[in-house]
Amino acid sequence: MIKMPFTPECDYDLVSNEGLLSLLRNESKNIVILDCRSSNEYTESHIRDSVNFSIPSIMLRRLAAGKIELASTIKCRDLKQKICKTYKENLFILYNDVPGVQQNQTDSVLNVLLRRLTQDGCRVACLEG
Repeated sequence: MIKMPFTPECDYDLVSNEGLLSLLRNESKNIVILDCRSSNEYTESHIRDSVNFSIPSIMLRRLAAGKIELASTIKCRDLKQKICKTYKENLFILYNDVPGVQQNQTDSVLNVLLRRLTQDGCRVACLEG
């Protein structure tokens, strides 16, 4: 299901496609899948029940700097409510179209979310592949 990555310098968990399927079957109410790709890519195709997390770069920088809360960047009222009520109980699964976390792109949406959720004490993993 969830495993540690193969490189020791990484500090995030990975979840395989099969692991995600298993988690969705068993713990779906505690999982929030965040698609970190552009809105166009999300519209073209996405994982069922995932939520697109595409925000303007200024808001992304403010989120990275800790000046705004994650919930304030979410427009969907139901998702915002779910995140606020069970923020640290959820498992956040992040994915984009680039395999793994981009070590040299610290300002990518996936990296900012990974850092911020981890700093906030949330359980977070990245989808493999």
